[in-house]
Amino acid sequence: MFNNRKNKTFKYNSRFSKDETKDKNAEYATKRESIKAWERTRTTGVGKRKIGLPLLLVLLGIIIAIMYYLEYKIL
Repeated sequence: MFNNRKNKTFKYNSRFSKDETKDKNAEYATKRESIKAWERTRTTGVGKRKIGLPLLLVLLGIIIAIMYYLEYKIL
């Protein structure tokens, strides 16, 4: 008897929406690549020479031996 009307829906697509999503995807991709490059150089230590624990212990032993030798040579 009485027909209820359906709510109207608003379907609007701007003409620039596709371009904006492409720009956002491209921007995200460039940021992701730069982050990956930074992580690679940070983890591999490019341009840095890392000294390991065994080498530090050997150097400490050499320094102690030199100090011991010099102390007894002077007396």
